[in-house]
Amino acid sequence: MAEARERLRSGVAPGTVCGELAAGTARWEDAARAVGLALGIEVGELRRLGIEADLQSAFEPGEEDLYGEVLEMSGVFDVPKRLDEREQQVEGCLRAALRAQGGLGSGYFLSLRRGFVRGELARNFRALTRFGPRAGRGRPAQFWAALIAAGELLDGADGDERGTVAQALAECRQRLADCTG
Repeated sequence: MAEARERLRSGVAPGTVCGELAAGTARWEDAARAVGLALGIEVGELRRLGIEADLQSAFEPGEEDLYGEVLEMSGVFDVPKRLDEREQQVEGCLRAALRAQGGLGSGYFLSLRRGFVRGELARNFRALTRFGPRAGRGRPAQFWAALIAAGELLDGADGDERGTVAQALAECRQRLADCTG
């Protein structure tokens, strides 16, 4: 774990560190566990995320770097953020919107799941606003109402290149009006 901690401190990506460590052991999950622990992720959380020995069987010797990369892309090395009370309320509203959405592709779902783990609630809010409810499968009024509740709890100025929470909140309000009016 000390080697993993040192490599991470020097700015090396967790997946790369995992691959490097895995190249030196027959049990690649030990390398993944060392990286996770060096990042401050609890052992129980790492076990839940699936770094056990059976995953190694999907790779060949010499693919240790790919193993580490897949774990990183899957969110295994995402450090969970502790949410305060307001953030927990926002997360609850966003999850309610997900339940009313009517389904979501696995890639988008993985991205949202990683955002929840990392506490990137404003990003998830904006993403759900862009996705919208699934036609014929979702419950639009419930979806937009849940997003409005989340958006009202978020910082309206929080944004990225795709817009701010305030812009997304205005869109949610218009979409709710459109589907209930």
